[in-house]
Amino acid sequence: MSAIVTALPAPRARTAPFRWPLLALGLAGLALYAADTFAAASVHYLPFDVPVERLIQSVNWGPLVQVFTFLDWIEGTRQQVLGLAGIALVAAVNWRAVPLMVVGALSGAIYTLTAMVIQRPRPSADLVHVIRHTGSSSYPSGHVAFFSWFLVLLIVCLAVGRLPKAIVAATWIAAAVVLLAVGISRVYLGEHWPSDIVGGLALGLGWTALALSVRLLSNPALARKH
Repeated sequence: MSAIVTALPAPRARTAPFRWPLLALGLAGLALYAADTFAAASVHYLPFDVPVERLIQSVNWGPLVQVFTFLDWIEGTRQQVLGLAGIALVAAVNWRAVPLMVVGALSGAIYTLTAMVIQRPRPSADLVHVIRHTGSSSYPSGHVAFFSWFLVLLIVCLAVGRLPKAIVAATWIAAAVVLLAVGISRVYLGEHWPSDIVGGLALGLGWTALALSVRLLSNPALARKH
């Protein structure tokens, strides 16, 4: 009997359908987004918004102001074109990662729905310095939400497992710097309250972590090129 048992094939260990740390991170991010959204629906700005915005606007950012203006220019249709271009690039280099990119882009639908429902006014010129206002509502920051998923997934789909670790690390640092600049620019120009930035960041990173936690989506994207 023991010989028969030994000859039977061992059952394959089943891989969990989720990456649990990323799932927990994603759910935490979306929980923060829900809490921030509830607050934005209740008041026009939170207690920390005005002092933090005034602090950022009091800094002499020098030539970075031109960078802030350029980042502000990437909105609406230009943002959509950039997103589609990113998906097309991933399709050309790592086509198995396209579903992950498409799911990441769906955070834009959550942003649009939230902005339509909340309709939070943009910062008032009576409280802070306003350089530019668009006609849409303030919450959450669409720029921050977009760049949060877009930069992270570009690196995951195009660099991780394909480029040397030192280069991948450098791209992560560059992405963090760009995302920080985007957040500061929205506040400096008076387009958004800091709590709008928190909302955009929680939405973009939370949704992205949730997408990456699903192995069915992320495994093809992370498969090493042979």
